[in-house]
Amino acid sequence: MLRRVRWIVMAVVLGVLAAVGAYWWSYYTSPRYALHQMVLALKDKDMDRLFNYLDLKEIMKGLIAPATQELSPPEDPEEDEWSRLGRRLGQKLAKQVLPRVVENFEEQIRTVLKHYLETLDNTKILALGAAVSLAKIQVQGEEALVTVKEPTKGETYRFTMRRRLGERRWRIVGVNYDDFKKILKHELL
Repeated sequence: MLRRVRWIVMAVVLGVLAAVGAYWWSYYTSPRYALHQMVLALKDKDMDRLFNYLDLKEIMKGLIAPATQELSPPEDPEEDEWSRLGRRLGQKLAKQVLPRVVENFEEQIRTVLKHYLETLDNTKILALGAAVSLAKIQVQGEEALVTVKEPTKGETYRFTMRRRLGERRWRIVGVNYDDFKKILKHELL
């Protein structure tokens, strides 16, 4: 009888350990874990670790298309052919040149971003940690759409995370353009 109880207790303990291990592994390989690691890196002022979770090239590429679209004036039906041709050529040129400009200035962008992030105080970092804990995350395969609600102003910010096939680390690869403009307006201007 005592032997049977031991086996049952061992089976229950192994079952609980397996469940805890499975939960830990699913969290460890989730976008939320990556977001929490980013907040911890901000708290520790470890910008190199933070940038491991950001793909600046992809983020900037994703912002270029809507920015060039916004900068170009809408087509005027009364425009002549030469004006339309000039506008289209300008848009194509901007789409070709801007990615190269961003590539060449990636280090400067990283430096400006690093300087800004290092000036965040503990209150903002704690608020960011709370927002990350409550973030809505929709995972579809190797991509995740994250919606974070800013607690003090109630504004939402959306961004995309992705992980490469076979990797466990999620990285931010895209930021919603309209949300990016709100961030620039509130934080940097």
